[in-house]
Amino acid sequence: MNKELLIFTILIFLMFFIILFFLTTNNNSIHPIWMIISILIFSMLICMNLSIWQSNYIYSIMLFLIMISGLLIIFLYFTSLISNDQNKLNNYNFYLLMLFILNWLLLISFMYFNFPWSNLFKNKFNYNDSIMILKFNEMNFQNIINLYEYPYNNMTISSMFYLLISLFTIIKICSIKLFTMRKIN
Repeated sequence: MNKELLIFTILIFLMFFIILFFLTTNNNSIHPIWMIISILIFSMLICMNLSIWQSNYIYSIMLFLIMISGLLIIFLYFTSLISNDQNKLNNYNFYLLMLFILNWLLLISFMYFNFPWSNLFKNKFNYNDSIMILKFNEMNFQNIINLYEYPYNNMTISSMFYLLISLFTIIKICSIKLFTMRKIN
C-alpha cells in the first residue's frame, strides 16, 4: 500500500476516534459499546502506524488479532453482566458530533484538492500495475512463510501452546461451577 494513502486513512481513523472520544466525555452517556468501538478504532490506528514503518505487515496483523480477541472477550463479558441500558445522547454531544463531522469533511476536501498525492484516486487501473501488485503480494507471502521456518518457528509453536494452555485453564475455571457466571434472579 502506498504510504501517502495509508497516512490519509490514518487521519480519517483519527478523526473517527476523536469523534467517539468526545461522544463519551459526558458521564451520563458512557456506554461499554462506545468504549469497545473506540478501543477498536485505536487498535486499528496503531496497526496502521506499525505497517507504515515496518517492511512486512506481520507484526501489525498479530497485534490486531490479539486486540480483536481481547475485545471479543470484553464484549461477551459486558453482554452477560450489564443490563440493556439505552445509550443517551444529549444535545451537547450531538452538536459536538456535527461540528466534528463538518471539520472532518473540510479536512478531507482540503487534502483531496490541495495535495499532489490526491491524484492516486483519479488514476485509471493499468494492467502492468496489476502485475506489480501480484509480485508485491508474492513477496509479502514469502515473509509470512518465514514465520513457520527455522529461526521463527519456536516463537510460533510456543504461542500456540500458550493459547492451548490458556484455553484449558479458562474451561477449567468455568467448569468448577455448574451454573452460568451471570446471576439470574
